[in-house]
Amino acid sequence: MAKLHDEPSAVEAFDGHVLVDGPGGVAITLTPEAAAKTGEQLLEHAAVAQERPTPADDEPND
Repeated sequence: MAKLHDEPSAVEAFDGHVLVDGPGGVAITLTPEAAAKTGEQLLEHAAVAQERPTPADDEPND
């Protein structure tokens, strides 16, 4: 499983693109359409994940 982080990513719009700078050195540039779809999917799956308890030994790695 990938590292678990509890810090949100920083997001900004620049020159018609969306820049995402996340924890652990994650950095991506998306088209506005890809960013919108990613945002929708993040919201959808965050809601599902909140309904499912996390095992006690799964601590964030920030």
